[in-house]
Amino acid sequence: MFVLLNGKFIKAGVAKISVMDNGFLYGDGVYETLRTYGGKIWQVDEHLLRLRSSAALLKIDVLWDDKRLVLWLKKLCVLNGFGESRIRISVTRGVNGMDFNGAKKPTILMQTTKLKEVARSVKMAGVKIVTVKMKRLLPQAKSISLLPMILARQAADKAKAYEAVFVDEKGCVLEGTVTNVFMVKGGVVYTAGRGVLPGTTAGALIKAARSAGIKVVRGSVPLAVFRRADEVFLTNAPRGIVPVVQIDGKKVGSGRPGEMTRKLMSVFEEYICKNI
Repeated sequence: MFVLLNGKFIKAGVAKISVMDNGFLYGDGVYETLRTYGGKIWQVDEHLLRLRSSAALLKIDVLWDDKRLVLWLKKLCVLNGFGESRIRISVTRGVNGMDFNGAKKPTILMQTTKLKEVARSVKMAGVKIVTVKMKRLLPQAKSISLLPMILARQAADKAKAYEAVFVDEKGCVLEGTVTNVFMVKGGVVYTAGRGVLPGTTAGALIKAARSAGIKVVRGSVPLAVFRRADEVFLTNAPRGIVPVVQIDGKKVGSGRPGEMTRKLMSVFEEYICKNI
């Protein structure tokens, strides 16, 4: 398997990053996770825009233009030859010591692995989630510093849950460790408007839903309301839409994926086919 490291395609087993790299020492970097549909990279422009936005917040310069980044991504997908690929781009400040106001020579790493689609049986049955009173630092930046995610994932694993969802100090639902979270109440779709990473898949879903005449509201989602939702589902790039049927040990709605969620899965699938 090949990776791209600082502009060079290298076998993954021999690729090396300095032990002095700020990404290793301080979790000082940003990343994006993408996927392919039919071998084509989905929402690459949106992901690269968010990569640059995240990097700018950390004062890391992404020195390579989008055209070059896309060429590298496409070549890496071809080199590794997976039918469908899960792609990760990581950019760190590189070897920069204690200077956090720029990057003399940032490190860029691109990796692809074979995409593991969420099994149809899982989407048909739905998944269970747990909530954790925690939030990510600087959520608008997709940082490689993921300690809150790690702790939340440990809570999810302990509860044998599919995902853990962050709840802030005001008792409002934010996002999952690697997902955006939606609920359906009275035929309206709700998702957090602030304090979360602006998900590329979430954004595409909202656009597709509104085009189909479905009302979507971004705003505060109190945990008490969330637990009484008619339906709940998760989104992210590799997984698409995943229905939730249990929150903190209690069933959501009927305890099965709801009508609106199933409709949105169909609407989103059509949207992808039209826009890939």
